[in-house]
Amino acid sequence: MASQRNKTETKLKVAIPDYLDADDRHEVASRVIKFIQDRTRLGYNVYSRDWAGKAGKYTKQYAKKKGVSASGPVDLALTHSMIEAIRYFKGASKDGQIVVGYTKNTKNERKAEGNIRGTYGKKSPIPGKARPFLDILKKDLQPILDDYAQEVAEELEG
Repeated sequence: MASQRNKTETKLKVAIPDYLDADDRHEVASRVIKFIQDRTRLGYNVYSRDWAGKAGKYTKQYAKKKGVSASGPVDLALTHSMIEAIRYFKGASKDGQIVVGYTKNTKNERKAEGNIRGTYGKKSPIPGKARPFLDILKKDLQPILDDYAQEVAEELEG
């Protein structure tokens, strides 16, 4: 369903079954957003592991500002505003896909882009510092779809 990994964009297109209508797409999108937010708050990358290498460490100045160890774990959150700003784009979501991410030209979109690309306010990415968190693997998406289908089936039976 989900195709290539998202390592550059602040919006994510996720392939879902074509038969899901607008209300279903909205609910699945909400669950995908919650999954990404929860995983990111725990300090995990897309593979549900700690960030590795340079991406798994804070600069000494930032760690001091945040009040944590420079060696991590990295949770991509000072205030959680960037993580909380992920939203569903209903107008961009068509049959067979949902689009989630950040509103263009906002402070949180710029923060997300800095993390995703590893630029952090610079023109070029800092080697090894990219933290492309705005993504979901098929193995994580499938249980969301299965749980939702089960809930809908139970509602129809009940």
